Amino acid sequence: MRTPVLLGPHRLADVVRPLHPVASIYLGQSDAPWGDRAAALVDALRAAGADEATVVDFLVAVPDEPDTPVAVFADGGHVPAVYPMPGRRGPDTARYGAPARVLPLVAWAQERPPCVVVDARHASVEVASVPGGLAASGRESVWCRPRAAVAACRDAVDRCGARLVVVHGGEPLAEALRTAFGPDVTVRRVREPGPDRLAEVARSTARLWAARSVAEFDERSAVPGHAVRGVGPTLAALARGRVRELLVDRAVADPATGWFGASARQVLDRPHVAWRSGPAVDVAVRSALLGGVPVRVLRPGALPAGVGALCRYPLAVVPS
Repeated sequence: MRTPVLLGPHRLADVVRPLHPVASIYLGQSDAPWGDRAAALVDALRAAGADEATVVDFLVAVPDEPDTPVAVFADGGHVPAVYPMPGRRGPDTARYGAPARVLPLVAWAQERPPCVVVDARHASVEVASVPGGLAASGRESVWCRPRAAVAACRDAVDRCGARLVVVHGGEPLAEALRTAFGPDVTVRRVREPGPDRLAEVARSTARLWAARSVAEFDERSAVPGHAVRGVGPTLAALARGRVRELLVDRAVADPATGWFGASARQVLDRPHVAWRSGPAVDVAVRSALLGGVPVRVLRPGALPAGVGALCRYPLAVVPS
């Protein structure tokens, strides 16, 4: 079974690719004056060692209080990356270091997966592609006859990378779609396809996928080589290209350090003279994003080790 797409891996690859320190700033919602908030973030960046070019990049990227929470990544040498995060909760935070800290952004996007909405209440069926996460494109719709709905839906799923189909209409169509897609795509039926209901279905489906990953992880952990847990084994699996899905507890507080080089598979849990060091969890996330490996962010406490992975194939068949 294919893993549902969590977040287009190429969208953040360029953010985490640099070996040099990057400012990772997350703006929440606050009643405090914007000037005070910006000054506090600038002070935090300078205290962490950020140069003035990086500070200026941040201030240029967000000159005024944004209408919605955003994430900003700046390094003083490239155009800053700014990602709107509507609905994000939490305080303003700023970190300066390598690699860029994208885990909060990945967690936010994960609960907003792209989906295909099928409205079958009328003589013609509307099949709409609804972007999620960090997608910049808007909703796109096509109309078709009922007998062509499954084919149109398949085209839409392939086009936008969705693994969620929401059906507003008869149960027969929903069953036909479940049969056509099998376990690769989750098909949900709703009575009201409004934006709030659609967002609720997307969030609950993302949590269902996360629960399935945890269940599979627990099951595979009983078989040696099929899953790994903890910083050392996870980084080793990433270095050997064995990881099918990276699992990270969203509240992980493990202070472990990891080392990383330029490529996705250059990662270690011990010092390497030619590589940079950074928080091990961020090193693992960087490796996964650069290598096209899905990152699954789990609820706090779901993964006691903080980080782990489902493997593509058992350890026993991988040469040292």
